[in-house]
Amino acid sequence: MFDVIPPGKQPNISESALLLFDRAMRMRAISVDIVRAAQYLNGYSDQELSELGINRSDIEDTIQRYI
Repeated sequence: MFDVIPPGKQPNISESALLLFDRAMRMRAISVDIVRAAQYLNGYSDQELSELGINRSDIEDTIQRYI
């Protein structure tokens, strides 16, 4: 987009828009890590999850929410 706009005539991009975009990209990157962690934990037995204080349904809900 910016390649076709001559230098000096580029629209001012508000700082809040850039911050919002940056935050969205970070959240997207984090969501991939959350899904990986949930999938890893999903391999644990119910007993192991119980010892960690995690319900299998919470893991499955998390995977569905972030996919």
